[in-house]
Amino acid sequence: MDEFAEKSGSESSCDPEHDAGRRGFFAQCFRDVLSPVARMIEHRIQPVTDALQGGIPGGAPVDEPPDMPDMSQTYFDPPRRPAEVILRPPGAKPAEEFETLCSRCGRCVEVCPVKCIQIDASAQTGGGFPYIVPIVAPCVVCAELACMKACPTGALALVDKFHIRMGLAQVDHRTCRRRHGEDCRLCLEACPIGADAILVSPTTGRVLVKYNGCVGCGMCEQTCPVQPAAITVHPPRRAPEPVED
Repeated sequence: MDEFAEKSGSESSCDPEHDAGRRGFFAQCFRDVLSPVARMIEHRIQPVTDALQGGIPGGAPVDEPPDMPDMSQTYFDPPRRPAEVILRPPGAKPAEEFETLCSRCGRCVEVCPVKCIQIDASAQTGGGFPYIVPIVAPCVVCAELACMKACPTGALALVDKFHIRMGLAQVDHRTCRRRHGEDCRLCLEACPIGADAILVSPTTGRVLVKYNGCVGCGMCEQTCPVQPAAITVHPPRRAPEPVED
């Protein structure tokens, strides 16, 4: 029993020089095995590193391929309103008559006090005729009714502000904040027509748009805090949908 204990104790005793030599041996083996792998990885990632640093091996700058679009803002642009969903300025005649009469002179654009009326010279938006995108800049139904008075061709007829029909506001009650218990009234407060056009239903608590009162200016859409807006204005060519269940 004593011989066994003595022998075991002898084999388990520490030998610093022996351990150091053994560790060095294994370390050298790992270096020999991993060095080629490390060189291969470095070779493969070097072009990527150079590109991120603005150059290529040798220090030459990286040129963008010809006709390469700038993608830096692609994923950060705000949602855009579909091109076909635009409004004509206040007093606009029905579509075909409006486009026949409008000379695209730009007078309505010049006199608009809030600069909400636009003309696309390339005709890609609005066919080259005056238009309004309410989510960007809505009509405020100014007291001057400036655009209608300035139109020299009659494409914009001078009418009382209560008879303007640029479009009709429609509410998506699924996303409206009122559905979630908030007493949001921003769209009501922004409306230049007031309770004759929009109000809160006393029975359902929902925002109620009056078909015969809404002028379609877009102030409600531009003011709505929900993204995308829970209330949007659609041009007259769209058949109105029920505004309340």
